[in-house]
Amino acid sequence: MSEEAGVVERYLPLGSIVVVNGNVKKLMITARGVVTGKGEGRKLFDYGAALYPEGVLDDKMIFFNHKDIYRIVFEGYTDADDDIMNDNIKKWVKSVKERDNNGNES
Repeated sequence: MSEEAGVVERYLPLGSIVVVNGNVKKLMITARGVVTGKGEGRKLFDYGAALYPEGVLDDKMIFFNHKDIYRIVFEGYTDADDDIMNDNIKKWVKSVKERDNNGNES
């Protein structure tokens, strides 16, 4: 699996609007800690997003990592539940990376 994604200190909340490096189009974060593909082609991304303001088109999602964010346009809603989810995502990403480093895929 790709080592591109890292354990982010704090994932942006769902609904956050960002611009990624090399683009001018805004993206709205709709997923965090995303695995794409299967087997050797699996990749781990910090975020999944939809175009803003268009939304999801043809079930397509755009994947990127926190380090790819050029500008945060708007930070989505966050509360205690989001804090818990952030901790859970970080633990899950860490466990996926450890499994992959040990040669296991699941």
